[in-house]
Amino acid sequence: MSGQLPEITEVPDVVGFDAREACAIVRSAGLVPYGPDYTAEPESGVVMAQAPIANAGAECGAAVFLWAARGGHAHEPGPPEKDPGKTLEPA
Repeated sequence: MSGQLPEITEVPDVVGFDAREACAIVRSAGLVPYGPDYTAEPESGVVMAQAPIANAGAECGAAVFLWAARGGHAHEPGPPEKDPGKTLEPA
């Protein structure tokens, strides 16, 4: 055993960023961007989800998976999600 611990880096939060910009940010943190299931890194669209989550610790060189969707605009929040199980009650 060498006694050396692996170098740990913080996973950046890239949800909402343009896919190319998100990949560059992930690489600058010492991590490797991929699409889902180790597919090629996304080249277009807006990142909608990532794993591991933002601010988690990861070994340098570890994979960060990015799910990107076409359309929309980077850094702009979408409409609020509706919960179909909830209904509004009269006031």
